[in-house]
Amino acid sequence: MYSVHKLKRIGQILRILSKHGFEEVISRSNIDRLIPDSVLLWNTHTKRIFEEDFNKRVRLAIEELGPTFIKLGQLLSNRADIIPDELRQELVKLQDEVPPEKMDLREKLSNSLDIDVDAHFAHIELLPMAAASIAQVYQATLHDGSKVILKIKRSGINRLVRADLDFIADLVKLLRTKYEIVQKINLYEIVQSFANSLLNELSFTNELNNIERFRRNFRGNSALYVPKVYRSYSNDEILCMEYIDGMKINDLDSLAENGFLPKDILQNCLDLYLEQVLQHGFFHADPHPGNVLVNTKGQIVFIDFGSMGFMIPHDRDIIEAMVINFLMNDAKDLIRNIKKLAIVHDIEDERQLERSAYEIFQMIEENALDDIDISIMLHKLNNILQTNSILLPDFVYLLLRGVSILEGTGRQLNAELNIPESIKPFAKKIAQQKMSAEYIKSQLLEKVKFMKNILTEVPEDLLMLLEKAKSDKLTLNHKIQDFDRMQLVFHRIGNKFLLSILAMTFGVGASILAHGRVGYLLWGMPILSWLGFTMSFILSGTLLIYLIRSK
Repeated sequence: MYSVHKLKRIGQILRILSKHGFEEVISRSNIDRLIPDSVLLWNTHTKRIFEEDFNKRVRLAIEELGPTFIKLGQLLSNRADIIPDELRQELVKLQDEVPPEKMDLREKLSNSLDIDVDAHFAHIELLPMAAASIAQVYQATLHDGSKVILKIKRSGINRLVRADLDFIADLVKLLRTKYEIVQKINLYEIVQSFANSLLNELSFTNELNNIERFRRNFRGNSALYVPKVYRSYSNDEILCMEYIDGMKINDLDSLAENGFLPKDILQNCLDLYLEQVLQHGFFHADPHPGNVLVNTKGQIVFIDFGSMGFMIPHDRDIIEAMVINFLMNDAKDLIRNIKKLAIVHDIEDERQLERSAYEIFQMIEENALDDIDISIMLHKLNNILQTNSILLPDFVYLLLRGVSILEGTGRQLNAELNIPESIKPFAKKIAQQKMSAEYIKSQLLEKVKFMKNILTEVPEDLLMLLEKAKSDKLTLNHKIQDFDRMQLVFHRIGNKFLLSILAMTFGVGASILAHGRVGYLLWGMPILSWLGFTMSFILSGTLLIYLIRSK
């Protein structure tokens, strides 16, 4: 049952969709040919209906619908496998910036953290330095002189997002029952993954834990700096962390003023990102230039840890192997690893898939970054996924998004970058680690442990099965797919079989009675024979109609 708030939100959503969408019927009707130009010039709203691009109006509607739909649009803008390219290009323009909410910041801190604000903060800027759809950011100074930022969640945002997610989930469930294409592209699974990711991003406690985990992963690495967090001034509504006075990674003028070479900064960033993915299995999912800074020491600084990708060790091993396959141009082994990683796949022609993979290898290896048309490459990748019905885990799409963003940054910093050459040193280090005695020993221990579990558990399981079989307690539980439909088919077959038996029985019985001339005769044949032949004729006719209808 929907709450009053959810019903109100659904009303708002329908009103906005009506404003931006129902006019589509008018705009595609060519009725504008019947409207005088003077009317179109006078009525600017009517003119906009016919002139404004449909994809643009989709984007404007999403921006007006608010944070949940903006985040979903941003996610879909990276899914070339399910979104038409014209719409995807428009969704890329989605902006997450909104006017700041009026907020009594001091009262918010006092009530939420249960502190005397003046006793802890020497100064607080009451105007936000940035405002997004989920939170807004303020600058402050602690009494020890430490500069911090306060990330404050917008009021009512949790309730709004949850209502939106419920609406989206119900809508996709409805579409899935109506349209087969919705099932084929696994839209429900994509939306569920999006919901989990957004709810994690809503939790500032989760973001704080992400930052601390990220710091532990890079402990001792001088190429990267992770901002400090202040747990005593943080909770699920407020995040207090160190203020970073750095320059955006793509700010070429500032990099030059500080004596940094853009290509060196880019290489450091790529190495750090590869380490996140291949060694830690925990990576920043939104590394756009606003979230990747360079401090005065030349260290890379990642900020905004609300959206992070996570891999289990098994998946990380497969991704490592795929990177090696990519560098070795080993399409056959790459396909084998894709099949291991995929949740669902239906690869009918592996030879054709190999050829497609080699085309991508050649395109990347033989061209500098500035010469590679990413749209063509994404189109090829999209075709590979669609043609072979390959559905990959969520983290893969987050990773592709992160790599795509870094590619855009790389074009600005070093257009001559050759991607395979730039990642070979790191991949070589990974390969050396895989060949080390310590790693081989750990893998052997894992295999021995696995075999020990099998040798321990399998005999016990077999003994249990034998005991159940001996005591006649062994039961088999099975499920037949589409059982209801099969049951209906068998039911219809049974009906037809019964009709044919009855028709034959009445016919044969009538023939026997006619031959024996038993009972009262009508036109030289017993009445019972007439009745039998009539029933046989009716049943045969009914059976014939059944057969004609079922083709």
